[in-house]
Amino acid sequence: MRKNQKSDSTYSRSAVSLTLLIIIAALCLSLTGCYDAREPDDMGYVMAIGLDKGKTHFLKMTLQIAVPVKISGGGGGGGSEGGGGAESSTIESVETPSVWSGLNMINSFTSRQVLLSHAKAVVISEELARNGIISYLHTMVRSKEFRPNLRVLVSRTSAEEYIKSVTPKLELNPSKYYELNFRSGSYTGFTPDITLNDFYFNTESLDRQSVAILASVNKFGPNKDVDIQASTYKDKNKPYPFEGDFKAGDIPRKAELKSEIMGLAVFDGARMVGDLDGEEAAYYLMATGEYNYSYWTFPDPRHKDKFVILDVRQNRKPKTNVSLAGGKPQINLRLNLEGDILSIQSGENYEKPGQIEFFEASAENLLKEGMMRTLEKAARQYHSDIFGFGRKAKALVLTWNQWEAMNWKGIFENSEFNVNIDLNIRRPGLIIRSVPAVSSEGKE
Repeated sequence: MRKNQKSDSTYSRSAVSLTLLIIIAALCLSLTGCYDAREPDDMGYVMAIGLDKGKTHFLKMTLQIAVPVKISGGGGGGGSEGGGGAESSTIESVETPSVWSGLNMINSFTSRQVLLSHAKAVVISEELARNGIISYLHTMVRSKEFRPNLRVLVSRTSAEEYIKSVTPKLELNPSKYYELNFRSGSYTGFTPDITLNDFYFNTESLDRQSVAILASVNKFGPNKDVDIQASTYKDKNKPYPFEGDFKAGDIPRKAELKSEIMGLAVFDGARMVGDLDGEEAAYYLMATGEYNYSYWTFPDPRHKDKFVILDVRQNRKPKTNVSLAGGKPQINLRLNLEGDILSIQSGENYEKPGQIEFFEASAENLLKEGMMRTLEKAARQYHSDIFGFGRKAKALVLTWNQWEAMNWKGIFENSEFNVNIDLNIRRPGLIIRSVPAVSSEGKE
């Protein structure tokens, strides 16, 4: 009898266990259903977001949305909803009180649900940036729809106009154009690569201010000759402009692609207070240790209106020392640069020992003048420590309360700078000695 009772008990427990396993399996199968799934083919992917000051509302939002059939190289009938036709993207603009309400409005008349998570850039008009953009920053940082590596641009024209000018010919996909164009600063030095994450962090930091990529639409059209009237070379007391003496929109060129980036926008908190040109952006990158390499044109110290072109690299991080004297920051900056000779227009034999040191000293002086001018412009005119010297200043105090009491952003404008630049020319290229050309009349 006891044996039968024991068997029944064992059977009951087995049945209960089996029932529980079946229930759990059923629950697991039900959980695999994606109740919030979104089919990729049903989505509209945003490549760029533009923010302008609105006329009827607080904000005018522009979205550049990919046309998949064009990007993939497909052909076929009808054009895009926004009138893009054969273009690989369509552009939609809406007056709206906020980013999310604008997205709702755009979703109401597009066939596909619009997603922001694939956007490469957010373009903010200079007008809006100078009024302050902290509310829009909070919107983007708070939402998972905005990637932290989204690039931040400030356009000297309206954001809508800039986005409409992005019509690349070398790239079928504008998204690829944005991605490659933002890398150009690593081999031109004309612009930094600024992400949303870094930009937002610096707006709320006590030791550094933010910068953004300076963008614009080129102003020279088919019926307008190029000129250098907008160049910044006169402000630097130069006799003529070099390659970096321009801001976005002012580059003397003619091309089908009108969009361009050069220079950077300077912020004090979340409000734009000024800008720097391409050359000054290169000095910014050097001072922050983010400079890679680029080509530089230097006046020939022995021959008027002749130039020496170097491939300049920064292989070591800058050395920075910060101290206080009488409440004024004393900032010492040392840069170690290397260069290769690409061209000597005069034919002067600067490769010769003794001559190369002479030219190095001349180039170092010009670089030092440019760096000092950029540092003092940021401090005196814009009152903005975009270089992050405040991070070194933290070592001067012991506690957080002392650091806050120092008020670094308030005293930075009184900084005194000492800059040392060491430029070493490593290679003369494939010519080891420059000699003059010889004509029938003799040496030229």
